Amino acid sequence: MLTVSTDHPEEIREGRRVHGLQAVMLSDRTLEVTDAFGLRNQGDHSGMPDDPIEALPVPTSLLVDADGKVLRMDVAENYQRRTKPEVVLAALEKHLD
Repeated sequence: MLTVSTDHPEEIREGRRVHGLQAVMLSDRTLEVTDAFGLRNQGDHSGMPDDPIEALPVPTSLLVDADGKVLRMDVAENYQRRTKPEVVLAALEKHLD
């Protein structure tokens, strides 16, 4: 599992520590990865007022196989809502052995 967010690397490290997260978590402060997938939020965003980040990514879950083929792409309709874990789990069970 890999996550990408606009959080500062220090925030990501602290979140991993506090919540015991084991996923690889990357920072995309320049939105380079976000833009490569066309996932920049084009509307208002609720980022921190003191954070100069110009946009937030649309919450998205991608299921990618070993060859880099996207098997499933779930893009949130509301950028403040994430896909429910049971939906992601069902997709994993469907596509993975």
